[in-house]
Amino acid sequence: MKIAICIPTYNQGSYLEKAIRSAYNQSIKPFEIIVSNDCSTDNTAAVLNHLSQEISILKVIHQPANIGIVANVNACLKAAVSDFIIRLDSDDILLPDYTEKMINLMLQFPDSGYGHCAIQEIDKNGGFLNQRFLRRKKVFLDADEALNAAIRGYKVAANILMFRRQALEKVNFINASTNFAEDFYLASQISASGYGNVYNREILAYYRVWTDAKMVRQKRKLSEIIGLRKVFEEVLEPAFKERKWNLKQLNKQKSKFAYNQSDALSTKIYSDIEKKELKIELLNLSNSRITRLFIWLNLNGFGSIVKFFSMLFQNFKKLLKKIAFK
Repeated sequence: MKIAICIPTYNQGSYLEKAIRSAYNQSIKPFEIIVSNDCSTDNTAAVLNHLSQEISILKVIHQPANIGIVANVNACLKAAVSDFIIRLDSDDILLPDYTEKMINLMLQFPDSGYGHCAIQEIDKNGGFLNQRFLRRKKVFLDADEALNAAIRGYKVAANILMFRRQALEKVNFINASTNFAEDFYLASQISASGYGNVYNREILAYYRVWTDAKMVRQKRKLSEIIGLRKVFEEVLEPAFKERKWNLKQLNKQKSKFAYNQSDALSTKIYSDIEKKELKIELLNLSNSRITRLFIWLNLNGFGSIVKFFSMLFQNFKKLLKKIAFK
């Protein structure tokens, strides 16, 4: 049984060494650590050159040109020859027993295609923020349960996962055509292909959270909406139809995604042309009555009211979640 830890990276030289050392200092040593450098312009190459001389199991891929998130992650995952593959972003950190506890759990459930855990959020300086847990009682969800859960979104505490190589090969790794929602796409494909997943409620990793002062997330909203639509159209809907499952709940969740995403239409960072593009893609995701209503409200100055009641609802859900965990 071999374990690989794959670290795709781009311009995170100041965090990369900590990520690699956390991968190397596991209680169960990995067979290989693979870093794919997506043509970084900072000190990433120098960091990797230094660590390669010290850590014999470190394998480095230097992309000759910037190929983007999905292609770089895929290159990293496909380079591994191990039975189990951990995907770790270069600004995140594994705790020393991550590999041991996650591999034991996945071996306990041989039908699991991937495993995930609770995490501790950290800021850019490594300071502790929130702890993330899933409101999930079962350690293992079989393929059908995982597929049903997927219609409500990408249900992991953070994108630090251990994959079974067979599951990745079965779905041809990440074959999403967008750079957003690709992780959701992959997890959904693994469920659709017949694999379940395991969840460890222990905190086994640190996940770095960044402030979004330049509103990057908002500005990429169009790509996110397109990515969500493709998850439903290309993965979830075909899987439901193949199983002859009722599409009512799936369509309801598509509508929920669409009207929640429509709040972008009330912000001032988009031009009228950009808002028109967003509206078209929201309606492509779901043309339900409630989606059309929320689009109208957000486009006609009622966005703040919608946001107020949405925040009340979200805070109520958080309160119920805390009570449930206690």
